[in-house]
Amino acid sequence: MKGVALAILLLVPAATFAQSSGGWVLSASARSGRVSDPTHSAGWQTAARSASADNRSSQSERRLSDPPADQQLKTRVEQRLSERRVRGIKVAAQGGSVTLSGGIASAGAKQDLVADVLKVEGVKEIVSELTIGKAESDQKLAERVAEQMRRSSYFTVFDDVEIGVDNGVVTLTGYVTQPIKSDDLARRASHVDGVQEFANKLEVLPASLADDRLRVVIANTLYRDPTFSNYASQTIPPIHIIVRNSSVLLTGIVNSEVERRQAENIVRGISGIIGVQNALRVER
Repeated sequence: MKGVALAILLLVPAATFAQSSGGWVLSASARSGRVSDPTHSAGWQTAARSASADNRSSQSERRLSDPPADQQLKTRVEQRLSERRVRGIKVAAQGGSVTLSGGIASAGAKQDLVADVLKVEGVKEIVSELTIGKAESDQKLAERVAEQMRRSSYFTVFDDVEIGVDNGVVTLTGYVTQPIKSDDLARRASHVDGVQEFANKLEVLPASLADDRLRVVIANTLYRDPTFSNYASQTIPPIHIIVRNSSVLLTGIVNSEVERRQAENIVRGISGIIGVQNALRVER
């Protein structure tokens, strides 16, 4: 299977997934530290430097290496890892450059570890040789990511998220109503065991009191209709309502083509709406 695309509530064709681009360097801004990672995707990059420049820098730092100071730095990093209860990671230090090697659960855990070690006094650069174990399949990984999305207290019927997975690379696309939702969902997805790389392409909808009012009116009208009242008791009802500048996009799943058309007709009958796009899928 080339890749997997999974909506929070429904499987969708794999062709909807676009593979993430590759990259080779991740740089971190914490205390002007730098991270070199030959396996990391461009989606996590904050800056890029040429390999030759990095090599020259590393060679210069090695010439200035002080074995006692290197040992002290190594000890400080190991102490930080111990405090964070991180196990199985090997540390090497030379001239302010710290190499981390070993296995780690996910791309999110890897990013957290690198960011934390960059805060240790004396760390100028991190060379990441960390490896992430692969999930048994993209399908299983997508399902575990979807489960994490459902557990988010921020995810509501007014958001729509789809999950793309290709060879362990996870991409989130869709719409959310607040930046905090995007941050929370991205954190949850990137920390699922087996996620090799991660890209957050969720779009945060513009803040609008008019759109907020429309969301409430649409949800109340739709889920009080006898056709859909049985859905209202669900934690996250299956019809999602995306509103932008008074235009409405309906996503999610329904049980029949009759329900699909009825949902659209109900929404079109609400005043103040400029247009309706019906992207509801019929559950097979």
